[in-house]
Amino acid sequence: MTLKKDYINPIIGGRQLLIGDIHGCNITFNRLLRNIDLQKNDQLIILGDVINKGPDAKGVIDSILSLQESEFEVLVLRGNNESLLLKVLKKNESRIESLASRFGVIPLFKKDKWVLKKKYKFFLKSTLHYIESESFYAVHAGFDYSSEDPFNDSFPMLWMRNFKANKHLQNFKPVIHGHKVLPISKIEKNIRKEKFNLPIDNGCVLGNEDPDYGRLLCLDITNRILYSEENAESSMMEKGLD
Repeated sequence: MTLKKDYINPIIGGRQLLIGDIHGCNITFNRLLRNIDLQKNDQLIILGDVINKGPDAKGVIDSILSLQESEFEVLVLRGNNESLLLKVLKKNESRIESLASRFGVIPLFKKDKWVLKKKYKFFLKSTLHYIESESFYAVHAGFDYSSEDPFNDSFPMLWMRNFKANKHLQNFKPVIHGHKVLPISKIEKNIRKEKFNLPIDNGCVLGNEDPDYGRLLCLDITNRILYSEENAESSMMEKGLD
């Protein structure tokens, strides 16, 4: 696997914004975008897992592509779900149909063929493993600091469950990531205490049955503001509006 990473400098006057695992919740994603009032001088980082579980993976990708085409700076990290889809496409053609159905990504493929449409193939393959900025790291799952070269070891970046920060190896920058679902109170506490490990996945796709979960979050790391949007997909489906 070729590891893809990027170093970004903030745009003068803009914000650096990070959104957790969207998982096909396109209605919620667009409501969150309106909530944060995204501007052209902002930098938006999507922390991976835009597909699977939710009802509209294609809609999420189309929303991101539309922003990029409108010259918003949107950077997308690779999550374990994107990585798994790419792996199956490359090495296990017999699994493509079942995985595409389970992940809700059949609309990404050409009609009657298990070949990704060009723009979606480019989108998935261009996702990054991690991003470094002057004030933070962004990754889907975490870094394995027991590895000889943690910033070139891609598997933990996609799959790690229990990431532990190391402020020295991180150059005293926080690592902002998704993948591990935490209650909103814990996420807010970590941000408030300026922890070096900042997970921001509140399990948007879980819906609103538990008040501690079910939100799509955006961290404005520039101003230390956490934006929150409750899952809209579940309520829309309950009303028969899906």
